[in-house]
Amino acid sequence: MKKNNKTFGLIIFYVLLGNNLNAQMTFSELFEKAKEQSTELISLEASRDFMVLEASKIKAKNIAPQAYLSSDILFAPYFNNNGEIISTNPQNSAIGYDVGITNGGLYSFLFNTEIPVFNHKQVNNLLEQNNLEITKTETMINTLTIELKYSLALQYLDVLTSQVEYQNLQENLKLLKQQLIIAKSLTGHGLYRYVDYRLLQTAYISDSINMENSEAAFLLKLNQLKTICGIADTSFSQLAGFEPGLNQEEIDSSIFLQTYIQDSLSAVIQQKVFENRYKPQVKVYANTGLNSTSIPYFGNHFGMSAGVQLTYTLFDGKQKQINRQQQLVLMEQATREREIEQFKVQKQKTSYLNAIQALNTSIDKEERLQKDYSEILSIYNNELQNAQVGIIDYLNFLQLFNQNKLTLENHKIERSKLIVEYNYWNN
Repeated sequence: MKKNNKTFGLIIFYVLLGNNLNAQMTFSELFEKAKEQSTELISLEASRDFMVLEASKIKAKNIAPQAYLSSDILFAPYFNNNGEIISTNPQNSAIGYDVGITNGGLYSFLFNTEIPVFNHKQVNNLLEQNNLEITKTETMINTLTIELKYSLALQYLDVLTSQVEYQNLQENLKLLKQQLIIAKSLTGHGLYRYVDYRLLQTAYISDSINMENSEAAFLLKLNQLKTICGIADTSFSQLAGFEPGLNQEEIDSSIFLQTYIQDSLSAVIQQKVFENRYKPQVKVYANTGLNSTSIPYFGNHFGMSAGVQLTYTLFDGKQKQINRQQQLVLMEQATREREIEQFKVQKQKTSYLNAIQALNTSIDKEERLQKDYSEILSIYNNELQNAQVGIIDYLNFLQLFNQNKLTLENHKIERSKLIVEYNYWNN
């Protein structure tokens, strides 16, 4: 029974160990974590939400009635006025403010209401301006997300390059160990010289050192990648393969051009908002409550009032004309910058697409060559087991095999990098 329990425990251990070794981090998982760690994205999303609320604030300020309470208590005393401190008819020799200004004082407690009218066009201009700012912020969020994905993908592929090198050394070391056991047995039977066995053993030790160095370099890059994504775990992990698809979908407007288009629209809307001040401003107001300038009959001075306020700008020293000229300058600047950026984007896309096509041709050739090398290596391994091949020849070919295999894997990763670059410019 104890033996069965021990066996069952070992099975569970190896299953858990296998699951841990097979656990891989994917690019999609790391990208989602990286977005959560981006303070710039958090800030821009907060700004966007702030401006969404600003629309309601604009309506409340410029359309909704405004109601407020006001109260005034003003004492304007007189001196040298036959003992009267407050009077609406002071003597000429009395010392104090002119009665025409104060009438002895001011005592009020009012409920006031103001309603802007005939200003829907001005409000629409302000809302249009705010909506454009929201759109510009969303464009910045999209651009930052694209740039984050782009930079993270390149770093992910750099770490993947180190991982491939480390795994290639692992596989080579495993093969050398198998052949070392065979060579040792054959040397014991006199089929190989002892110096050949030592040569193979030295190659195994050398590759072991290289693998340890490669592992350290891989772990360093891996942990740097984890840090960007906010992952505290520094244990050994494996990255899943990452081969991004080439996105050649035609887009109406590149994300890199939208900023300049929005700058032109911003100049137009800014001019509309500026010209709000040249439209008639009409406000209806009313108040009710207690309003008195004298203490006598204070309680009788309860009433109400209403009125209409109109303001209209007649002349401003040609500010309106100058502002229009300024906005035209900004629009011309945005148009010129958009043309330059459009040329740059198209040039980048063409360059990366040509590089991808050229690398595809090289990879096809290397894959066919690696297939031939794999067949030859199988022959070498069989001949080594029968002591039909020299150790030096075997090691030389194994080095050639591994070099071509590593070059092939690196070229595949390089192609993925070029695809990431192309996809970035095709947003």
